[in-house]
Amino acid sequence: MDFTLTLVRHGESEANVKHMLSGWMDVPLTVNGRRALEELRMSVDYPESEECFSSSLTRCIDTFHILFPSKKPVISDDFKEINFHSLEGHILATRDEMMSYFSSWIKDETYRDEETMTHLMERSRRVILNTIANVEGTGKHSALIVTHSGFMRALIISLFNLERSCFLKMFVPNGLGYVVTFRGLEPVSYRKLERGSLPI
Repeated sequence: MDFTLTLVRHGESEANVKHMLSGWMDVPLTVNGRRALEELRMSVDYPESEECFSSSLTRCIDTFHILFPSKKPVISDDFKEINFHSLEGHILATRDEMMSYFSSWIKDETYRDEETMTHLMERSRRVILNTIANVEGTGKHSALIVTHSGFMRALIISLFNLERSCFLKMFVPNGLGYVVTFRGLEPVSYRKLERGSLPI
């Protein structure tokens, strides 16, 4: 039987608004972010999942409880975002500055001591395959994880052998993400979670 993995990005955080590198920083959701998640909960057909997980950062935990109030997640550090280390809190003031930084980052050209893309791809793949193996070991065939945009994009690129440049093009809206199908531990396909799947 195929395994369905649903990946959901956290809601808009204060760091998102400020264009801040906040990988492992514990920044809260914005008021607008919370409101937008409430709207998504009523309008997106999130797949039913037998096991639920969340990154241990507050923006993910709060997102989970807003979108899936009747469920309880397993909370884990494993699903955290890029670790920017000493660059945590650094603000990329313009889109050009952001694109310049990440254009270098995807080639493993780090500015200081941040986690490389290669490491994130390996980490995310290892974590997800271990999670699927553990969930399948209990006889279940679906899981949902509230996580981060960078983690999600690096994972998809790693699983499906996409060009690294795809990282710059794979915009993941807050509260949405991807649904990935596996056969055993082999990735078969992925699709975007779309807004407006259900009537508001």
